[in-house]
Amino acid sequence: MASSAQRRTNALYLIEHPAELGRRLGYPDLRDDLHGAWMRAMLRYPAEDMTLQAHRGSYKTTCLCIVIALLMVRYREASIMFLRKTDADVTEVVRQVLRILQHPLFAQMVQALTGERLEVVKSTSTEITTSAYSAPRGSAQLLGIGLGGSLTGKHAEIIITDDIVNRLDRVSHAERERTKAVYMELQNVKNRGGRIINTGTPWHK
Repeated sequence: MASSAQRRTNALYLIEHPAELGRRLGYPDLRDDLHGAWMRAMLRYPAEDMTLQAHRGSYKTTCLCIVIALLMVRYREASIMFLRKTDADVTEVVRQVLRILQHPLFAQMVQALTGERLEVVKSTSTEITTSAYSAPRGSAQLLGIGLGGSLTGKHAEIIITDDIVNRLDRVSHAERERTKAVYMELQNVKNRGGRIINTGTPWHK
């Protein structure tokens, strides 16, 4: 049986090698040289805003889900906002993040690092808050919003957008302008010292 020191070493290894963590969580196609590099870049905080462009089917959303779960336990005072084009798209990702947080391996990793049992305190189709969250504001730890949702009064340390530009933006000037207006508003939503992470496909401007 592994000692507590060995369990902590193993947990640190998985955090430093997020693609390996992903494979053990049930995503066997994640590669260290590609997906691991993406995830390590997204896990930096605080850091400059970043944009990752990759083709569809390249597992970038899977990487994002793992990253969001790791951010939630590594940066306990940071609130995270996640945006996709539609509410249904948001629900899909929030559900996947919840599965990762509740995976036995992920829970064991967190307990080895912190000595605390990770629990999901609140979970809806658009929000997750865990016992690791220590921000005093009372807002959700992770909040997912479709591009048509309201940003009024909302703030976050880490803002993540995923495929907020789609085929409709290619054919509709009005949709392009709406998407641009929402994205510009994110600079006001981002708290001081925060970070915006964007992912999309290569044809996005």
